[in-house]
Amino acid sequence: MYDKLFGSKTRAKLLSLFLNNSDKSYYVREITRTINEQINSVRRELANLKSLDIVVSQGKKGKLYYKANKKSDLYPELKKIFSKSAKEETAKTEKDMIKTVKNLGDVSYAALMGHFVKDNSSPIDFFIVGKVNRRRLKTFIAQLEKESKKELNYSLMDLDEFENRKMMFDRFMTEIMASPKDVLIDYVDETGDGQGLKSSVKREEKEV
Repeated sequence: MYDKLFGSKTRAKLLSLFLNNSDKSYYVREITRTINEQINSVRRELANLKSLDIVVSQGKKGKLYYKANKKSDLYPELKKIFSKSAKEETAKTEKDMIKTVKNLGDVSYAALMGHFVKDNSSPIDFFIVGKVNRRRLKTFIAQLEKESKKELNYSLMDLDEFENRKMMFDRFMTEIMASPKDVLIDYVDETGDGQGLKSSVKREEKEV
């Protein structure tokens, strides 16, 4: 939709990148990798956005960096448009991910950690409990690595191992449960008060 509104897919991607990361600056080749567009197209649209005073550039260490121009009269309105777009895309992506994870098998619990929640102290990036198709799981992890542009660490265990290690106050399990996470699926009681199962049932009701 936004490529039609703004006349160019590359321009729309650039606006989304800059406006949703307005405190960060990027050099051209970094931009092409991030938005997955051709360098000539990126250079052309950067020149257009700069001429409109929507982005500004600055040379650093032999490279030209671009960032959103917060002083532009257009900045507040464009920020609103692309912030809403980013939130909608995030919600859609998470919904699609939940569906994919459920299709891996009999999943009792799944959570994004580490890289996905910007927690560098976490030993893993994805935690999953249940009986799953390992081939599908490896394909899923490979896709996440491709999108993240980095190797990811994950842990898979069956429900009995999960419960036993939790009961024994296993150090790894204690660390995992205490770490920041984005829970995708929760059919087990993580807290011991029944809330885990209750919250997962509510999520299911919303998806139906």
